[in-house]
Amino acid sequence: MRSLEQDVPRTISRVLSTHDWQGRKELIEKVFTEDAKFWHLFFQTVNRKELFGVYQMWGAYNFRIDVDYTRVVPDRKNRRVVVDLIETINVWWTIFPYLGIPIHLNMHVVLGVEANPDPATRNELIFTYQEDHIFWVESYLALNPVLTLGLGPFFLKHLRPLAGSAYATIGNLVYSKYHDIPGQGHRPILNGFTNIESSIQTAIQAAYGGSPKAKWEHTQKMYSENAEFWHPLFIVRGRENIFGAHMFWSCINRKTSARVKRIVLGERDNIVMVDLEQQYWPYLWLPGWPPLAIWVHVILTLQDARTTRAGKVITKHEDHVLWLESLVLRNLGPFSRFYDSTIRRCIGIFFCWLGNLIYEALAWCTDVAAG
Repeated sequence: MRSLEQDVPRTISRVLSTHDWQGRKELIEKVFTEDAKFWHLFFQTVNRKELFGVYQMWGAYNFRIDVDYTRVVPDRKNRRVVVDLIETINVWWTIFPYLGIPIHLNMHVVLGVEANPDPATRNELIFTYQEDHIFWVESYLALNPVLTLGLGPFFLKHLRPLAGSAYATIGNLVYSKYHDIPGQGHRPILNGFTNIESSIQTAIQAAYGGSPKAKWEHTQKMYSENAEFWHPLFIVRGRENIFGAHMFWSCINRKTSARVKRIVLGERDNIVMVDLEQQYWPYLWLPGWPPLAIWVHVILTLQDARTTRAGKVITKHEDHVLWLESLVLRNLGPFSRFYDSTIRRCIGIFFCWLGNLIYEALAWCTDVAAG
């Protein structure tokens, strides 16, 4: 691979091809390192042979797999590429393909890259690891209307704006009595991000865990006047409403905070992708208990601020929430730790064995048919 923007989507589509089982093995041996790891909610593999077994099993489970790419964002500084995509699957042992109902999965994929160690292909890149994160709730509500009996699109189109209006109103009303929030006549100058990578940590802390005053100043400085805040459960527009939505989350919890896990800057810094862990302590949570957590994939769309040459302001803020991953791997106490360290690894070993068994069976049948 030479061009990440073009070659990564092409490579992913070829690896997921359901019919070219021989080509899949050759391609994986070419584009993944021998010790490449594969991280998924349901399994974990630690080398290329196991990774191939997973892909071979998944390919054999589906009549057809299609992939639509939302964005491909290389992060050459940190040797990785981030891909947001929609994977359409047709699993033959479920009833849906026979009813003409494909299943669509909204996914966030992270691939580690490095220069190919083979001297003959030194100018090409090779994958060192893969992470698959699936937005199950979004996929169910937004991409599979048949499964929701049509209620998913209705919820997203009509109920989400109502929920956003309610959250913003409640947040602004509850926190309007706070003395550390300036009045409507005092508005910080809209200056945006002048150095995105260094200031994004402060901005995330203010938005997800700061004081009411910090949240107010953050929304007034960093968001455009008609900015949009998109969330699977609500949607709001305008700086004041975005502030109210952030305040609503603080209102229903005793304490909130956030920890940034990954920052990826898009081309010309017009897209910023932030993976973070949002921690919160509900009011009924005992003081000694660890916080609950929500993993969020944040996408910030930026444009140049009109009031300054260097700054960029947020025009759209998207929160894509990994609820199932957060629950299973973080919020179930000892079971989460056992599942993360042991059960996922055992499932990965089983998938490796099954996928390689399928490959050997296909190779044997091909040899027999050839004579």
